[in-house]
Amino acid sequence: MSTQARRKFAFFNWTLRPDRDEDAPLTMYASRCLTLNDDDTECAKESPPSKDPTDPQGWTFGHMRTHPEHTSCAEVIERPWVMWRQGPT
Repeated sequence: MSTQARRKFAFFNWTLRPDRDEDAPLTMYASRCLTLNDDDTECAKESPPSKDPTDPQGWTFGHMRTHPEHTSCAEVIERPWVMWRQGPT
């Protein structure tokens, strides 16, 4: 006689989507300086995160005013996503 327990499996389809629910975290924007220093390390100074995508652009111009050779940057976007479970397959 077998002492193994019977196992039951349920399979679900999962979808990954942007989280647009009312309680979802805000999408945040920042700008990071990509200019290389003399030792080939990235400057990597970064603007404060903002929910307004134009705020980091202003920071980028300010950073370039104090560092005229720093003309390369990246937009950094943090967008919340959520896994959504659909019914059993």
